[in-house]
Amino acid sequence: ANDMHLIGCAQRELKNYAEAIICFQEARKMFKLEKEVIHVARCDQKIASCYVELGDGEKALDAARRAVDVFETAHDHLRETFALFEYGKAQVLLGKLEEGLDSLDTVLQTATEEDPKDFEFIVDIESRMAAVMRTLGRDKEADEIERRLTSVRDAMVEDTNNEEERA
Repeated sequence: ANDMHLIGCAQRELKNYAEAIICFQEARKMFKLEKEVIHVARCDQKIASCYVELGDGEKALDAARRAVDVFETAHDHLRETFALFEYGKAQVLLGKLEEGLDSLDTVLQTATEEDPKDFEFIVDIESRMAAVMRTLGRDKEADEIERRLTSVRDAMVEDTNNEEERA
């Protein structure tokens, strides 16, 4: 089951989402037979992410909901956050923009409470939120987020011009 899960992760990394789903579904079956509930939910979360990438909002929403339910019940807040991220993306994909924005905001609140901060994840969340806000006609809010994200992205990029100063 672990090997199949890792193969699915590799397929997903290669953007072979349909193949990744097959691997995650197979791993899910094996984990389920072993009553490894958290691992079943990990597969559901990754299945949801693949369906989001393939544009299938309904299947993504269903898989993400199952993962969120397990992680919430287990009080596994870190994994719940990533599953809720997929759930929010699926909501947006389905045109449930306000609900998706609420889900993404919940993910953002949790992500910003973590130390150390995962700025790549935070930027991804806020970028998606800004895009939804634009779609909803909330351009001023989107502009403000994008303005802030420009500063954050600038701080995240290594300045190769300063190599001489470090030498």
